[in-house]
Amino acid sequence: MKTRKMKGFTLVELIVVIAIIGVLAAILVPSMLGYVKKSKVSAMNSNAKSLYDAVATSLVELDSEGTSVGSTNYSYKTNTGDAAKINAKIVNYFESVTELDAAEYQVKDMSCEGAYVKDGAYAGGYPTGSTTDNYSSFTLAQACS
Repeated sequence: MKTRKMKGFTLVELIVVIAIIGVLAAILVPSMLGYVKKSKVSAMNSNAKSLYDAVATSLVELDSEGTSVGSTNYSYKTNTGDAAKINAKIVNYFESVTELDAAEYQVKDMSCEGAYVKDGAYAGGYPTGSTTDNYSSFTLAQACS
């Protein structure tokens, strides 16, 4: 009797391959989640730095125009009083600030003390940035300290 050779993989071989893929996924997925969190926190800190630079530049422009603004905390979402003066200048430098949930900055003596941005659960700041440990509870006061 002639034996015919079958082409393909056996069920045992397929189960072994699937088990190996499962073990690799179990090892890699948690470590990849940490990288995603780090990158989002880093992006928020970068956005805060951009906001800080835009506010600082805008304050220099306002000062050269002879316009003064008070020393307090401002939000990009507020368009009244001194905040409106600064925000009108920021638009020229940082248009993506409107896509964030929160964008705040602190002004003291016509200089920017710090900036804070938040997008979803992730927040960042400048000059003191958030970390993967405190990004969810990070505030403007922490960014300015």
